[in-house]
Amino acid sequence: MGQLNYILFLIVVALLPFPQVFLRYACVIWICTWLLEGRFVQKPNVQDWRKMMPFIMFGIWYLWKIISGLWAADQDAYSWQLERYMAFGLLVPIGIWGVNKNYDWKQICKVLTVSCVASAGVYAFTLYWVYNAQAFNYAIGIYAQQELPIEFFADKVSYIKHRLFLCSTQMMGMMALLYLRKDILCKYGTIKGWIIIIIGLTSMLALILATGSRASILSGVALLTIWLLYKLPIRRIRYRIALVLLACGIGLFALTQHPRMQEFDYTDLLSIRETAEDHNVRLNIWGAALGSPQDYSLYGLGAGQSTPYLQQKYAEAGLNMHVELGFAAHNQYLAEWMEIGIPGLLFFILAWISIPYFTQKRARKSAMMLFTLYALNMLTDCMWGMFDGIALWCVWMVLIRLQSDTQTNEQSTGNTQ
Repeated sequence: MGQLNYILFLIVVALLPFPQVFLRYACVIWICTWLLEGRFVQKPNVQDWRKMMPFIMFGIWYLWKIISGLWAADQDAYSWQLERYMAFGLLVPIGIWGVNKNYDWKQICKVLTVSCVASAGVYAFTLYWVYNAQAFNYAIGIYAQQELPIEFFADKVSYIKHRLFLCSTQMMGMMALLYLRKDILCKYGTIKGWIIIIIGLTSMLALILATGSRASILSGVALLTIWLLYKLPIRRIRYRIALVLLACGIGLFALTQHPRMQEFDYTDLLSIRETAEDHNVRLNIWGAALGSPQDYSLYGLGAGQSTPYLQQKYAEAGLNMHVELGFAAHNQYLAEWMEIGIPGLLFFILAWISIPYFTQKRARKSAMMLFTLYALNMLTDCMWGMFDGIALWCVWMVLIRLQSDTQTNEQSTGNTQ
């Protein structure tokens, strides 16, 4: 059973860059086999309490979500969100009792890296096939036999996989590849090793740029900055802050040069309540949500209630397109505030901060990257609005726990010798 559980987890990791239709079932089966192992009946190691805390914190936050059903008006939306967020409750026992000895965090990184590189090739071939549809006697795609704009890649990839979650997975794949660089160089030699690393990084980075995700470009710069900060022998905090500001400046400059930034109208930045149907979709959403904060500030509307609430506000503001498309909050913090109020939002933020705070040594770098990637992307989208974001979070949390366990075992072995 232990080997089967690990194989299913590797399948979940391999499916991360692909559409979620298979990913959801793989995750459910993986959780079930973990429970069948019976590891939850073992006595947990009290010395690992720091590693447990982030899992427990998210479990308590999920419990508050359950309690919020007492005042939720739309019970169908409430049940739907609890079902989608069930992973946060199921991952708590995994965080407490750990996983079986078959789990190897480096092998998991290998699977993630190979899957991300393979998915880049699959998406590129798919786009090429659509672009040359007429040559294959398929009358699809309005861009066939035309000049290929960057919007083509962005739109077509989004039909297959939401660009934010695809880019987030690709960035996780790039980090996993960098973690494996020493093993690759040792196995294949310096020249061949670096060729493999550069090809892998280039393919994943090219897919990120092709999707045109502006949030992903900015968060990617932030992740690179954190990686470099852990490499540079800098002790004074002001130099680190200066490097972060420099990286953010470079990221913002890159964003302004990106073709998709031409869609953004800077003159409407202050018009957050602008009701034009084709301008500043996110600002319209946030303006509608922030119009009546007294409706949800204290205890919130209840789990899953943010989108139904916004539908009413869109109708009142005359945002007919927003009503038809059923836009969510497009901001995870705002969604949490609306659903579980200010106390729940504060605990949600504390749960996120607990990931790097309770993670020690080298595993803290992984925790900081997970925290940064989600913290930035949650500003412009609901990272848990789709199962892809939840599955990616679960996998990386398990990786952080495994990396931390590996370091503890290595330290214990070293002390024994």
